[in-house]
Amino acid sequence: MDEQNMNQQNMNQSMQQQHMTYNTPEHNPQTAVMTTKEWVVTYLIMMIPCIGWIMAIVWAFSDSGNLNRRNYCRAFLIVLGILIALYVVLWVIIGAAMIASFGF
Repeated sequence: MDEQNMNQQNMNQSMQQQHMTYNTPEHNPQTAVMTTKEWVVTYLIMMIPCIGWIMAIVWAFSDSGNLNRRNYCRAFLIVLGILIALYVVLWVIIGAAMIASFGF
């Protein structure tokens, strides 16, 4: 019986220690999950010509913004850069084909 009581006491102590060492994380706006409303506002701002690209650059490289928005804007700018590069290459090929066909 004494051994059973000691085991129970040990279990209670270990459970209390586990509860005592658990710390709840503080609310950090940089790592908080963005709400649907925040994403809708982000998309609406990014749809505005020129201002959307400027805001994407600001959000992508600011240290104080939300990490979710920052990573999204970085990915957006990478894809945008790739699409612009493909667009330029396509027009160079089309331009070269036109020059070759007209015999300049």
